[in-house]
Amino acid sequence: MTDRQFTKGHLITLLISSAIGVGFGAGWWFFGASSVSGASTALVVVGVVTVLGLAGWLVLTARRGAGLPAGGGREESPFGKQYGIAVLLMLVGIFAGARVLSAVFEFPEAVPAWVLFVVGLHFLPFAKLFGSRRFLVLSALLCVVAVLAVVLAVVGWTAAWQLVPGFGGAVVLWATVVAGLLDGTSRQGATSPAS
Repeated sequence: MTDRQFTKGHLITLLISSAIGVGFGAGWWFFGASSVSGASTALVVVGVVTVLGLAGWLVLTARRGAGLPAGGGREESPFGKQYGIAVLLMLVGIFAGARVLSAVFEFPEAVPAWVLFVVGLHFLPFAKLFGSRRFLVLSALLCVVAVLAVVLAVVGWTAAWQLVPGFGGAVVLWATVVAGLLDGTSRQGATSPAS
Protein backbone atom coordinates (compact mmCIF):
# COMPACT_ATOMS: atom_id res chain seq x y z
CA MET A 1 0.00 0.00 0.00
CA THR A 2 1.09 3.57 -0.44
CA ASP A 3 1.38 6.34 2.13
CA ARG A 4 -1.99 7.78 1.16
CA GLN A 5 -4.92 7.65 3.56
CA PHE A 6 -6.07 4.07 4.23
CA THR A 7 -9.62 3.70 2.90
CA LYS A 8 -12.27 1.00 2.60
CA GLY A 9 -10.98 0.24 -0.89
CA HIS A 10 -7.50 -0.36 0.50
CA LEU A 11 -8.98 -2.57 3.21
CA ILE A 12 -10.86 -4.63 0.62
CA THR A 13 -7.66 -5.10 -1.39
CA LEU A 14 -5.82 -6.14 1.78
CA LEU A 15 -8.55 -8.61 2.73
CA ILE A 16 -8.74 -10.18 -0.75
CA SER A 17 -4.98 -10.54 -1.14
CA SER A 18 -4.65 -11.86 2.43
CA ALA A 19 -7.43 -14.41 1.91
CA ILE A 20 -5.64 -15.61 -1.23
CA GLY A 21 -2.39 -15.91 0.74
CA VAL A 22 -4.11 -17.85 3.55
CA GLY A 23 -5.75 -20.21 1.06
CA PHE A 24 -2.69 -20.95 -1.03
CA GLY A 25 -0.56 -21.18 2.09
CA ALA A 26 -2.97 -23.84 3.34
CA GLY A 27 -2.63 -25.71 0.07
CA TRP A 28 1.15 -25.74 0.37
CA TRP A 29 1.04 -26.70 4.05
CA PHE A 30 -1.31 -29.65 3.52
CA PHE A 31 0.76 -30.77 0.53
CA GLY A 32 3.81 -30.84 2.79
CA ALA A 33 1.88 -32.58 5.58
CA SER A 34 0.69 -35.29 3.18
CA SER A 35 4.35 -36.11 2.52
CA VAL A 36 5.14 -36.85 6.18
CA SER A 37 4.36 -40.29 7.47
CA GLY A 38 3.61 -40.64 11.15
CA ALA A 39 3.37 -36.95 12.10
CA SER A 40 0.95 -35.89 9.38
CA THR A 41 -2.05 -35.69 11.77
CA ALA A 42 -0.25 -33.26 14.06
CA LEU A 43 0.85 -31.20 11.06
CA VAL A 44 -2.70 -31.11 9.72
CA VAL A 45 -3.91 -29.85 13.11
CA VAL A 46 -1.23 -27.12 13.08
CA GLY A 47 -2.32 -26.14 9.57
CA VAL A 48 -6.01 -26.02 10.48
CA VAL A 49 -5.33 -23.96 13.61
CA THR A 50 -3.15 -21.54 11.61
CA VAL A 51 -5.76 -21.14 8.87
CA LEU A 52 -8.55 -20.59 11.39
CA GLY A 53 -6.44 -18.07 13.31
CA LEU A 54 -5.59 -16.11 10.16
CA ALA A 55 -9.20 -16.26 8.94
CA GLY A 56 -10.37 -14.94 12.30
CA TRP A 57 -7.85 -12.11 12.05
CA LEU A 58 -9.20 -11.27 8.58
CA VAL A 59 -12.75 -11.08 9.97
CA LEU A 60 -11.65 -8.85 12.86
CA THR A 61 -9.71 -6.61 10.47
CA ALA A 62 -12.79 -6.29 8.24
CA ARG A 63 -15.02 -5.42 11.20
CA ARG A 64 -12.55 -2.84 12.53
CA GLY A 65 -12.49 -1.21 9.11
CA ALA A 66 -16.20 -0.40 9.06
CA GLY A 67 -15.52 3.23 9.98
CA LEU A 68 -12.84 3.84 7.38
CA PRO A 69 -13.47 6.58 4.85
CA ALA A 70 -14.68 5.64 1.40
CA GLY A 71 -12.15 5.66 -1.40
CA GLY A 72 -9.82 3.39 -3.30
CA GLY A 73 -12.71 2.23 -5.42
CA ARG A 74 -12.86 -0.05 -8.44
CA GLU A 75 -10.87 2.38 -10.60
CA GLU A 76 -7.97 2.11 -8.15
CA SER A 77 -8.20 -1.66 -7.65
CA PRO A 78 -5.03 -3.60 -8.51
CA PHE A 79 -7.17 -6.57 -9.58
CA GLY A 80 -7.42 -5.49 -13.21
CA LYS A 81 -5.98 -6.45 -16.57
CA GLN A 82 -2.31 -6.50 -15.51
CA TYR A 83 -3.16 -8.68 -12.52
CA GLY A 84 -5.04 -11.07 -14.81
CA ILE A 85 -2.13 -11.23 -17.26
CA ALA A 86 0.33 -12.03 -14.45
CA VAL A 87 -1.92 -14.83 -13.18
CA LEU A 88 -2.45 -16.19 -16.70
CA LEU A 89 1.29 -16.23 -17.41
CA MET A 90 1.84 -17.99 -14.09
CA LEU A 91 -0.68 -20.70 -14.98
CA VAL A 92 0.85 -21.21 -18.43
CA GLY A 93 4.33 -21.38 -16.90
CA ILE A 94 3.22 -23.86 -14.26
CA PHE A 95 1.47 -26.23 -16.66
CA ALA A 96 4.07 -26.00 -19.43
CA GLY A 97 6.98 -26.49 -17.03
CA ALA A 98 5.25 -29.33 -15.19
CA ARG A 99 4.57 -31.05 -18.49
CA VAL A 100 8.18 -30.69 -19.66
CA LEU A 101 9.57 -31.87 -16.30
CA SER A 102 7.24 -34.87 -16.19
CA ALA A 103 6.96 -35.98 -19.83
CA VAL A 104 10.22 -34.83 -21.41
CA PHE A 105 12.72 -35.12 -18.57
CA GLU A 106 10.77 -37.77 -16.60
CA PHE A 107 11.45 -35.77 -13.45
CA PRO A 108 8.00 -35.25 -11.87
CA GLU A 109 9.40 -34.91 -8.35
CA ALA A 110 10.75 -31.48 -9.35
CA VAL A 111 7.28 -30.16 -10.21
CA PRO A 112 6.46 -28.72 -6.72
CA ALA A 113 9.70 -26.71 -6.70
CA TRP A 114 8.94 -25.50 -10.24
CA VAL A 115 5.41 -24.49 -9.28
CA LEU A 116 6.63 -22.56 -6.23
CA PHE A 117 9.32 -20.84 -8.30
CA VAL A 118 6.82 -19.71 -10.97
CA VAL A 119 4.37 -18.57 -8.29
CA GLY A 120 7.19 -16.53 -6.78
CA LEU A 121 8.00 -14.92 -10.12
CA HIS A 122 4.38 -13.99 -10.75
CA PHE A 123 4.47 -11.73 -7.67
CA LEU A 124 7.12 -9.42 -9.17
CA PRO A 125 4.69 -7.09 -11.01
CA PHE A 126 2.44 -6.98 -7.94
CA ALA A 127 4.87 -4.64 -6.18
CA LYS A 128 3.91 -1.91 -8.64
CA LEU A 129 0.26 -2.95 -9.00
CA PHE A 130 -0.37 -3.00 -5.25
CA GLY A 131 2.09 -0.24 -4.39
CA SER A 132 3.91 -2.47 -1.90
CA ARG A 133 7.48 -3.72 -1.87
CA ARG A 134 6.25 -6.58 0.27
CA PHE A 135 5.52 -8.42 -2.98
CA LEU A 136 9.19 -8.19 -3.99
CA VAL A 137 10.16 -9.83 -0.71
CA LEU A 138 7.44 -12.46 -1.18
CA SER A 139 8.65 -13.16 -4.71
CA ALA A 140 12.28 -13.49 -3.66
CA LEU A 141 11.52 -15.72 -0.67
CA LEU A 142 9.32 -18.11 -2.64
CA CYS A 143 11.98 -18.41 -5.36
CA VAL A 144 14.68 -19.01 -2.73
CA VAL A 145 12.60 -21.74 -1.08
CA ALA A 146 12.09 -23.40 -4.48
CA VAL A 147 15.81 -23.31 -5.26
CA LEU A 148 16.60 -24.59 -1.75
CA ALA A 149 14.32 -27.58 -2.38
CA VAL A 150 16.23 -28.40 -5.56
CA VAL A 151 19.63 -28.02 -3.89
CA LEU A 152 18.70 -30.16 -0.88
CA ALA A 153 17.16 -32.86 -3.08
CA VAL A 154 20.14 -32.94 -5.43
CA VAL A 155 22.58 -33.38 -2.54
CA GLY A 156 20.62 -36.38 -1.31
CA TRP A 157 17.61 -35.37 0.78
CA THR A 158 14.93 -36.59 -1.65
CA ALA A 159 12.09 -35.70 0.73
CA ALA A 160 12.99 -32.04 0.10
CA TRP A 161 11.16 -32.22 -3.23
CA GLN A 162 7.87 -32.09 -1.33
CA LEU A 163 8.66 -30.95 2.19
CA VAL A 164 10.56 -27.76 1.39
CA PRO A 165 8.10 -26.30 -1.15
CA GLY A 166 5.17 -27.46 0.99
CA PHE A 167 6.11 -26.11 4.36
CA GLY A 168 8.41 -23.36 3.06
CA GLY A 169 5.79 -22.02 0.65
CA ALA A 170 3.15 -22.03 3.39
CA VAL A 171 5.33 -20.26 5.95
CA VAL A 172 6.38 -17.56 3.46
CA LEU A 173 2.79 -16.93 2.31
CA TRP A 174 1.38 -16.89 5.84
CA ALA A 175 4.18 -14.64 7.11
CA THR A 176 3.42 -12.21 4.28
CA VAL A 177 -0.26 -12.24 5.27
CA VAL A 178 0.69 -11.48 8.88
CA ALA A 179 2.95 -8.61 7.75
CA GLY A 180 0.16 -7.20 5.58
CA LEU A 181 -2.43 -7.45 8.35
CA LEU A 182 -0.10 -5.82 10.87
CA ASP A 183 0.55 -2.99 8.43
CA GLY A 184 -3.17 -2.69 7.65
CA THR A 185 -4.04 -2.61 11.34
CA SER A 186 -1.56 0.20 11.95
CA ARG A 187 -2.92 2.13 8.97
CA GLN A 188 -6.49 1.65 10.14
CA GLY A 189 -5.54 3.09 13.52
CA ALA A 190 -3.76 6.03 11.90
CA THR A 191 -6.87 7.01 9.93
CA SER A 192 -9.54 6.33 12.52
CA PRO A 193 -11.47 9.33 13.89
CA ALA A 194 -10.11 8.62 17.39
CA SER A 195 -6.49 9.17 16.37
